[in-house]
Amino acid sequence: MTISARDLKKTYTLGGRPVEALRGITLDLPDRSFTFVVGPSGSGKSTFMHLAGALDRPTSGTITVAGRELTTMSDNALSDFRREKLGFVFQAFNLIGNLNAVENVLVPFYARGLAEGMREKAKDILKTVGLGDRLGHKPKQLSGGEQQRVAVARALLKDPVLLLADEPTGELDSKTGAEIFGLLRSLHREKGASVVVVTHDTRYIEPGDRVIRIEDGRIVEETAPRG
Repeated sequence: MTISARDLKKTYTLGGRPVEALRGITLDLPDRSFTFVVGPSGSGKSTFMHLAGALDRPTSGTITVAGRELTTMSDNALSDFRREKLGFVFQAFNLIGNLNAVENVLVPFYARGLAEGMREKAKDILKTVGLGDRLGHKPKQLSGGEQQRVAVARALLKDPVLLLADEPTGELDSKTGAEIFGLLRSLHREKGASVVVVTHDTRYIEPGDRVIRIEDGRIVEETAPRG
């Protein structure tokens, strides 16, 4: 399993009051799966993504990703795990304004120094996602769809075992959104990574996808792939 969670709970304190974002999530997501986590705003779906992405820790319960139980790992180990094993695509793109497309793709690797050939690999991935003529462009010179393609390329540079996308088409029109999902599916097939998309938009779900609906911090429906 790429993700295995058992009785996963997360409670925040807001205004001095506890808020239960997750109230006992148990699920298994197989390797090489394409999964949608859907639900209304405030349902807990983004909280689940943050826990699966080693960006936060649960209040209780366990979560194992790619064979590693995240709840037992140190902060430094979690940081290394995120960098080496996970890819992220966010609604707001999270690009750095004064860096060009190639440099933005390389951002996660600057802290430890770029390995030989990394810059050329970044260029090759940008060409794969259709940005071969935009390598030197900065975010303000790119359309929203092009910026999201840079974000996808950044996620793929590390060949992640799990790619997590949080509302990846939220800032895009429907045509561009469909293009981004086509890209995610194509690269999912070619790379073999599991993909988890957190969204309130169900337009891009296909028969072969796994769908998990979360409401009020609980799984209320789970649909396995069909066809």
